[in-house]
Amino acid sequence: MRLARWLLTTTLEEPERVMMNPDELERIREENEVMDLWRKYSCHVVADLLEACAICGTVRDKERLARCRWCNDVYICTDGTCAQKHQAELHPAVAFWTW
Repeated sequence: MRLARWLLTTTLEEPERVMMNPDELERIREENEVMDLWRKYSCHVVADLLEACAICGTVRDKERLARCRWCNDVYICTDGTCAQKHQAELHPAVAFWTW
């Protein structure tokens, strides 16, 4: 409350003291543009590093996932039974090859 009261009285009595100079405003605008650009690129970088398992839905590093030989865009956990479940459900004719 004190800050608001001080800001109101300062604004009314000395408006030039509260105003920012154009250089400060330009610096703030540049910082905002850089942060927005970083947010856009960081989302793409994270999306390139992570993927979800098609069976259990767990999001993992792509290094910890295997890609199905017969499906183009399906990733499966290398640990556990996700690979076996995927092969048995979608590729039963070749499921025994992967076990």
